Amino acid sequence: MIEFLPLFPSPVIKIDTKPEFNDIRSDLINFCYSERENNPIGIDRSNNGGWHSELLLEKERFHKYKEFIEKYIEKSLEFFTNSGIEIVPSNYWININGINSINTEHNHPGSDISGCFWIKASEFSGSFRFTNPNAFIHNPLLKTFNFECKSQYYFSEKYFFRPIEGEMILFPSNMNHCVFKNEDDNDRISIAFNLKVYEK
Repeated sequence: MIEFLPLFPSPVIKIDTKPEFNDIRSDLINFCYSERENNPIGIDRSNNGGWHSELLLEKERFHKYKEFIEKYIEKSLEFFTNSGIEIVPSNYWININGINSINTEHNHPGSDISGCFWIKASEFSGSFRFTNPNAFIHNPLLKTFNFECKSQYYFSEKYFFRPIEGEMILFPSNMNHCVFKNEDDNDRISIAFNLKVYEK
């Protein structure tokens, strides 16, 4: 017998908040545009051509959307985490990327888990790409294995998520990621966040 054991994976959790998301979608989109209208300059981070909001964690006006996001974070993580663990948000922010806007490759130092929640997107809005943390040291191996092996075991140089409205991903904050160019005339809108993990 031969076994292929994908040891030490990078855990990524994909969450679908629909159909409940459909009830808040329009309101949430309007909130995001209102935030940009109130602060059109925003913050310069990984955004290239797009808009990055100020941090929203302590903002009362963001509270109901924060509750929505955290409800789904808690529901998803309870299946995978030990009791006695507390997961606490450290910040939230909005990204609005118009046509040709990107987010350059980056990670999120100082946090344990990061996430992205897609609010407005289409199939042409630009993919979210992870880079394999071991891409450098495993370079010869990554070139050795065939497509079927790479697909089955997620053993590849890069992995792509297409942004889908109402879906969310959670991932280790050290994972390098970027967002490809928005090729749609409509904006791509997402809410990103960082989480800290504590033992109670």
